[in-house]
Amino acid sequence: MQPRRVFQVISCFMALGLTLASCAQAVAPTLAPTAATPSMPDTPVARPPVAAAAPSPTPKASMEPARYGGVLKHATLTDEASFDPHVNARNMLGDQAGLAYSGLVQFDPEDGRRIIPDLAEGYHMSQDGAKVTFVLRKNVRWHDGKVFTSEDVKFNFDRWAKPPEGVVIARKEIAEPVERVETPDANTVEVYMKYPSPFFIAGIASFSAVMLPSHYLKDRKTMGLNILGTGPFKLKGHSRGVGLQYVKNENYFIAGRPYLDGITQYIVPDETARFAAFRTGQLRTMYVASSNLSPSRAETLKKEMSDKVNVARIPGLSIAVVYLNATRPPFNDVRVRQAVDMALDRKKILGLPETRGETIGPMIRRPWALPDDELMKRPGYRGVSGEDIAKAKALLADAGYPRGFENEVLINRPFTNQAVFMQAELKAIGVEVVVRAFDAATTQQRQESRDFGMSLYFVTQPVDDPNLLLSFYVTGGGRNYGGFSDKQIDDLYKEQSKTMEPAKRREIVLNLQRRILGLAPSPILFHSLYDVPYWRCLEGYYPEKQIANNNLRRQDIWLAEACR
Repeated sequence: MQPRRVFQVISCFMALGLTLASCAQAVAPTLAPTAATPSMPDTPVARPPVAAAAPSPTPKASMEPARYGGVLKHATLTDEASFDPHVNARNMLGDQAGLAYSGLVQFDPEDGRRIIPDLAEGYHMSQDGAKVTFVLRKNVRWHDGKVFTSEDVKFNFDRWAKPPEGVVIARKEIAEPVERVETPDANTVEVYMKYPSPFFIAGIASFSAVMLPSHYLKDRKTMGLNILGTGPFKLKGHSRGVGLQYVKNENYFIAGRPYLDGITQYIVPDETARFAAFRTGQLRTMYVASSNLSPSRAETLKKEMSDKVNVARIPGLSIAVVYLNATRPPFNDVRVRQAVDMALDRKKILGLPETRGETIGPMIRRPWALPDDELMKRPGYRGVSGEDIAKAKALLADAGYPRGFENEVLINRPFTNQAVFMQAELKAIGVEVVVRAFDAATTQQRQESRDFGMSLYFVTQPVDDPNLLLSFYVTGGGRNYGGFSDKQIDDLYKEQSKTMEPAKRREIVLNLQRRILGLAPSPILFHSLYDVPYWRCLEGYYPEKQIANNNLRRQDIWLAEACR
């Protein structure tokens, strides 16, 4: 989208009172038809404590009292193929739909390491970790007016465990430890565990575990392009290629929230257009991702607009990986995977223009990450020498490819720089890379059907926990697009997921990562850092206190005078 186009779209929305249906494309309403524990501390926590009822976070101190009204103007990137949070694990969906949904618990928007109640007033875990009881808020209603009950919660857990035929749950690891769910009454949920899980509460606090309406999904496989939640905002309209319009949920279960009358999200795939609209105030926020704002433009905002704009740099829990299709030649041979892995110079890729990140292994942060001194001894991580190239070529020759081979790399269009880097690096060992660029929906479809040789992708997880970040190395794991399988990795993964003692779990996780790096199923390039810009006249917004995009409900945001 060119700059002139985005201004036209925004002007169209504003001139027509934010009525999306009157813009260039018709907008069909998509509401349903009438028919805890801190998850990322420096030291792992053995068992979540009892969570008592807690109010919604209050706005930060301001020169003026909180004000109601106004519409937040926000930029998102692309159209999503599905608005089903259980099926679509892309962080862009969390950005587009997160403000409409609620979970049993949530990450505190003022402290992304802390978990607070949401649909549940509180929860209690038994001493042996075998049972978790949730007490639900009363009189919560779905956006179509139907009452939310414990039966909705049971339906969601059952859907994660046994999805309809043809439906793939993206982060099924969240509910894997659950044996069964019982509902003694409309406001009580009892979750019986197969085994105590150190990850369970953090998992259900993520956007991938928000509650979906059982009455809507009863006769449907997925939410499709419908959004129907219990969150602070309701979807009023959606136009492919243009944007989404949300309005205030007058029946939201938190008294006095939200402050805003609504939020309009504009789909602006072109960064130049997005940046120009943000600088002029036609947009006040952008989606939370690595591709929202280039490092150079982030610096421009800091230098030229620091009196009006903040730029928060946050850890994204997003890892740039190269999926290798292990179900077919040549990547079903470990020697080929190892050769590719050792030829990719991680130090060099961080020197690419407009790249910001950190060199990491399979886990990102303390306490789970491999020690730096250990990681930096590995070929590809310490740099790539002539000796490394020779060894990689020898591995290819042993595997039957003495002259190398040609293979494609499947990418989503924004990842072109990294794909060009791969072409240059792998050419040194005789691997000719052909870049195939598609939109996000096509890329995901081809990944899920394993219609690729290599696929460069940014895997984003909502929680910095081994159960999620290591799941796509596990046989049948969520987002294991390469079809990789190794029994020892599977066994180590299962063992750590059941280990409540922190130090013991950490040691298992370290050994699991060493095994993963040795077999090179998906070479890791780097961990993305996000630059998140927002106008200072936006109150109650705390991206710098978040990790990734765990809580995007925006219920506490309000517009100071300069933003109105």
